[in-house]
Amino acid sequence: MLESGSKFAAHLSPAVREAVAHHAERRLPEAARCCQRALAENPADAEALLLLGLLARQMGQHGAAVALSAEAVRLRPQNPGFHLLLAQANLSAGNADHARASCRRALELSPSLSSAWCLMGDLAWAQGDLPGAQQAWETVARLDGSSARAERLLGHLLCRQGEFEQAIEVYRRGLGKAPHDALLHYALGAALAERGNLVEAKSHCEEALRLRPNFAEAQLNLGNLHYDEGRFAIAALCYRKALALRPAYAKAWCNLGNALQMLGGAREAARCYERTLALDPQLVAAQHNLGNALMARRDFRRAEECFRRSVAMDETRAEHHSSLGNALFQQRRNAEAEACYRRALALDPRYAIAHTNLANVLMRQTRREEMICHYERALQLDPSSAGGHYNLALACLREGRYSEGWAHHEWRWDFRELKLRRRRLAVPQWQGEPLGGETILLHAEQGLGDTLQFVRYAPLVTERGGRVILEVQSRLARLLRGMPGVDRVVVRGDPLPEIARHCPLMSLPQAFATTIDTLPQRIPYVRAAPQEAAAAFARWPGAGLRIGIAWAGNPQHRSDRQRSMPLRALVPLAEVPGITWFSLQMGPACGQMPALARKFSLVDASSESRDFAETAALLATLDLVISVDTSVAHLAGAMGIPLWVVLPQFADWRWMDEREDSPWYPTARLFRQPTGDDWAAPVERMRDELRKIAQPRGSGASDLDRRTHGRLEAEDAQPSDYANMLPQAASQAMRVTGCGAGMGPG
Repeated sequence: MLESGSKFAAHLSPAVREAVAHHAERRLPEAARCCQRALAENPADAEALLLLGLLARQMGQHGAAVALSAEAVRLRPQNPGFHLLLAQANLSAGNADHARASCRRALELSPSLSSAWCLMGDLAWAQGDLPGAQQAWETVARLDGSSARAERLLGHLLCRQGEFEQAIEVYRRGLGKAPHDALLHYALGAALAERGNLVEAKSHCEEALRLRPNFAEAQLNLGNLHYDEGRFAIAALCYRKALALRPAYAKAWCNLGNALQMLGGAREAARCYERTLALDPQLVAAQHNLGNALMARRDFRRAEECFRRSVAMDETRAEHHSSLGNALFQQRRNAEAEACYRRALALDPRYAIAHTNLANVLMRQTRREEMICHYERALQLDPSSAGGHYNLALACLREGRYSEGWAHHEWRWDFRELKLRRRRLAVPQWQGEPLGGETILLHAEQGLGDTLQFVRYAPLVTERGGRVILEVQSRLARLLRGMPGVDRVVVRGDPLPEIARHCPLMSLPQAFATTIDTLPQRIPYVRAAPQEAAAAFARWPGAGLRIGIAWAGNPQHRSDRQRSMPLRALVPLAEVPGITWFSLQMGPACGQMPALARKFSLVDASSESRDFAETAALLATLDLVISVDTSVAHLAGAMGIPLWVVLPQFADWRWMDEREDSPWYPTARLFRQPTGDDWAAPVERMRDELRKIAQPRGSGASDLDRRTHGRLEAEDAQPSDYANMLPQAASQAMRVTGCGAGMGPG
């Protein structure tokens, strides 16, 4: 390119010098007119022809650019710069071979012409000749002491080859030449991120944005770095900034969807992916992630459609087949899901997630040996896979292999799908050592039922010498304040007293090295206040056998579709006479009662505002609780109340497999679906059992005394004693069994 003020420019004609000045100010038409005037004065003015060719190229007239540049070269065949401009003209016109020939001629005439070497590198890169491109750009880097373009290009090439350490070295060398090059800071940040150096990567990304505030790609990468650190809200902010700079930036819409998905905004995430696909229908990542967003919303049919489109767009990607398997798995189409996972593994035998997913579907089919093999293979391939450890934990716990299961269960904090937040406390987590009077915080971590199940360990912590502070959900606080072994109960979110140790409730089995033989069975460990139970009996009178029912759990629970049942499925129980039925149901499922009032007469004892102390008071007046797997079942079990749990074919790990009893709740009896969605079979069994025990009975304070006070005051009773607190017939029908090591298959 000609520049005014250069040594060469001093030999130009006045008209060409004027043209060069216009060109420097980007006044292209004026520059072209000056060149034409110079040629009118001297048709052999090679410089005028060359500059006119450059102007033609810049204005998109590529054929004219080649002809004019070639004529200039004919007139000045020994000038390497002329050959270089002809090479650039040929490249713009799509004549790569001619461009390469001209570039070589320029280098023959001037072997140290760095711009020619740079163009040779560009030509080699375009044709996939990566070694040739690398050699050319390395030459430029040695020759050019001021421009860092070669370092940028060479670094990109090395990154493409996976040579990130070398690329980082090259980018740093480039920044030594051009410390204010925003593109180099951006590229170095990306390479550092690939090597896991997120802190320095962010620093260079932020510097790129300081140097070039409208750098949308740098905003995107900064968001990616925050995303990789789990700072999803900040990542989303970066993606929104990138979109403010470039509203049609498809990748930014896609990544914003990813961040929102991790923040729990599946609906908004789906809209982002849909916007991405409107901008770039072929962006397969957006199609795949839209399927994931629909999975989070439990729209498994539409998710399946998305994953099938992902497979059609790129059937060579193992993750597309695995995700399709997940959508089919959630629809209980086990054989189809298994085929998808096996296809994923055929494409990539080292795909750890597919091994875990295949193990999950094998678990559902009770193919235990194969299942364990795939769980273990997943962890061999990816020992740091939190999902692999967590799923193996559930498999072990389901089978009663508690020692192994609790160890793997500690990975739950890192399993993103669970969306758990590890407590960042200034004191260490307790591992079971003697406490010597130290204050320890035991804190709830998941649902109400989980808290009720694992709070049984609090008295054992006291026996290890701890002063127990129990932090629980607000609805459980009043119920648990009188629990033996608990010094103080605080509500989650309230200020904490000074503590020396802490432990999540669900980590206590690991701290105590709990096995199936040593599982704490001091039942009851939760009690209702006698005066509140008396008040509940007065408020909710009823003749005959008093039974409470709960048929649905939290609709937001990820497995609610499997564990909850419609109230109409329980209508056959109403055929049994001599029973007063109390609804313990809460939430939207209460709306099912009015339509069935004539078929199933229920006393509506539910209340949205009721805390669990009130629920416990009502349960203390009942002869039996029938519930799906929800917090009501755990409360009844913790209180030692006779409990029938209605379970899906594939139930949660804590109920194990193929058992009718529970080692966690000795007064529980389990009624399982024989096949998926078949609630009729367990309900029919319960109806038959109820017919054996139901009989007309009176009501009154004496009944309350017989049915509740024994349970409330039997602090030292053994688990097997609780069957005796039912009427004679009910006790025989419940068949409460011991809970030793005689486990059924898991």
